[in-house]
Amino acid sequence: MEFLTAVTPGEALGIIKSFPLPKRKRLRVGIDQALGRVLAEEVVASDDIPPFARSLVDGFAVRVKDIYGARETTPALLVAKGEVRVGQQTTLKVGPGEAVYVATGAMLPEEADGVVMQEQTRRTTHDIEVTKPVHKGENICFQGEDIKRGTKVLAPGKRVSAFDAGVLAALGIDEVAVYALPEIALISSGDEIVPIDVLPPLGKVRDINRYTVSNLLVSAGCAVHFIGIAADRLDDISAKLQEARDFDVIILSGGSSKGESDFVTAALETLGGKLLFHGINVRPGKPTIFGRLWDKPVFGLPGHPVSCSLIVLRFVLPMLTSLKGETDPRQQTVRGRLGANVPSSYGIEEYVRVKLAFVEGDWVVAPLYAKSSVISMLAKADGYIIVPEGSEGLEAGEEVEVYTFG
Repeated sequence: MEFLTAVTPGEALGIIKSFPLPKRKRLRVGIDQALGRVLAEEVVASDDIPPFARSLVDGFAVRVKDIYGARETTPALLVAKGEVRVGQQTTLKVGPGEAVYVATGAMLPEEADGVVMQEQTRRTTHDIEVTKPVHKGENICFQGEDIKRGTKVLAPGKRVSAFDAGVLAALGIDEVAVYALPEIALISSGDEIVPIDVLPPLGKVRDINRYTVSNLLVSAGCAVHFIGIAADRLDDISAKLQEARDFDVIILSGGSSKGESDFVTAALETLGGKLLFHGINVRPGKPTIFGRLWDKPVFGLPGHPVSCSLIVLRFVLPMLTSLKGETDPRQQTVRGRLGANVPSSYGIEEYVRVKLAFVEGDWVVAPLYAKSSVISMLAKADGYIIVPEGSEGLEAGEEVEVYTFG
């Protein structure tokens, strides 16, 4: 097959990331719907968290100086003065030589500056014996120690986690402003493709890429709209592209190879679009297309499932991260040592699927080899490694970074 001049991976990412993206729409959602969404505004604490000093243990609130030097054999003797249960407001004060019982989470009485755990005390009729000293602030969470009123707790561009939702709940914030999900149009292309509920006759295969690509995009925080399967005809591919006109990004799988029956590039140009590159020096996934149509980014992905999926991970998701308004994306990675040599070709950036095993306190990375049409190998893999284009391979025992799928 013949390609236009292929770009390097760095050049491809540069072109993709420099594509002018529209200003994202904002909306407000409840915090129970915010998981995975990207914040569109700063969140500032309107309250101290906790709003009062509270005990971290069941025990006795004391003045620390009253129990200096307390031991099993020479305990400090304090007068027991009431108790505070969790959820109860108190006006009690701890005077010199006094102790107040407090439950875990209970409000701390005034003048107390430490809490002795219950198991470090002995009760008598009216007094308690403290058998171990505590330092100032021990077993106490002070007012505002978790979050201070007026502090910036969440920044715009942050993807909301379950723990972020907990912070919002603690502050009494029941809804937040987030960016709208990127709307992605997905088209499958090829005369050989049939829907998955059809028994494929000889010469045809089920549409794998619709489901792998769609799930990768949804898990990355996008809304995916499947436009359909386009036949290898200029008019059909053009019609499917027209249907995708109103979406933020258009992705086609299949039809990116520069062969006589591949019409993606021709359809793009017929509709007034512009091809920005055709071909990246990577393996698998070399025949990748990127262009502009109606001021929208258009990706033409290889038809082989492994190539298609890895190009989505390496080149499509970085653009979608920007489109979502996310400012600090973090890809999960694991560092480990290769369990076998990984040969490669100089001048090509290669993506090798790997399996991970934790052996004697270290991750062992085992390369998995299969042709780019074999989807089962991706399902067996834990992630992939990148062999740089300036390398002829990696050696067993060499430390590598694994981009994990989970």
